[in-house]
Amino acid sequence: MSEEIDKSNYGIRSLQHILLFCLVLLLPTLQGALFGWLHFIVPLAVFFYIYKWENGFTYIIAGLVIAMLVSLVIGSFQIMLFSAALVPAGYSLAQSAFRSDSPAASGFKATVMLVICWILLLAGETLITGINPVVDFLGSLDTNIEQTLIYYRQSGTMAPDTLAILEQSFVQMKAALPKVMVSIILSLALAITWFTMLLGNRMVLKFTGYRPWTDIKTWQLPERLIWLLIIAALTAILPLGSTIRLIGLNVLIVSSLVYFFQGFSIFVFFLHKWGVPLFLRFMLYGMMLFQSFGTVVLLVVGIGDVWLDLRRLKKQNAHTNTDSE
Repeated sequence: MSEEIDKSNYGIRSLQHILLFCLVLLLPTLQGALFGWLHFIVPLAVFFYIYKWENGFTYIIAGLVIAMLVSLVIGSFQIMLFSAALVPAGYSLAQSAFRSDSPAASGFKATVMLVICWILLLAGETLITGINPVVDFLGSLDTNIEQTLIYYRQSGTMAPDTLAILEQSFVQMKAALPKVMVSIILSLALAITWFTMLLGNRMVLKFTGYRPWTDIKTWQLPERLIWLLIIAALTAILPLGSTIRLIGLNVLIVSSLVYFFQGFSIFVFFLHKWGVPLFLRFMLYGMMLFQSFGTVVLLVVGIGDVWLDLRRLKKQNAHTNTDSE
């Protein structure tokens, strides 16, 4: 009798886990304005499910199938496909952690997986509808900018000098945005991956006792990666032709974001080292993440660590290798 009760409880818990993951996928398709942020929780949920439960991947597949069937009925299948495209990134991170891959290698693999899924999704939608979503987005943005400018011109509520500056800014944005769209998409994929690793590392440790990767305080990029940033910067600055400079600019934007992440790791390291209280620590995190000055500082710190070894990690690794020998 007790075995039947245990099986019944297990079945109920499994169903709860499946329905919870299904809701994570479905809610953004029902109320995007309110629950759109859940799109970016999908890889984190996948990562956590695989670590937390032995049948976690089965729960994910079951929840995904149910969510897709429901989205077909309610007419939100296109949005559901975007949520589904985020699932492989979480799976990739979990598998990388099981293989004891470094944080840098794990993040790289997951980002590549996410970008491939997005490319397939864009190609499929373009093939079926005949409309490229990126081109459609840029066209809608141009239309909105023109309508905004027309409104301010006709309203007369803005000073001529201010209106001229606004028009110039909008014109520059319209010209620049298509050129850096590739780097924007790659940066978004990197940000989602980094966010998943950052929270996933803490969640898994708290709820399972396992640590997928070392603490963020010790996350470090491969030293040779700095040459990608240097070459991209030189390519973007030197007069090497518009196409080459454009490629360099996009690579520079993406690689700068990567070194911003390293700068944040260093920032976390010193706040822990100095014993800054938790509440004040989170306030400082917010300031550095969401203020332009803070992001620039973290970028510079992340780049400088390549040569200065601010956390003395290279020295510690050298001592560890010496002791092991």
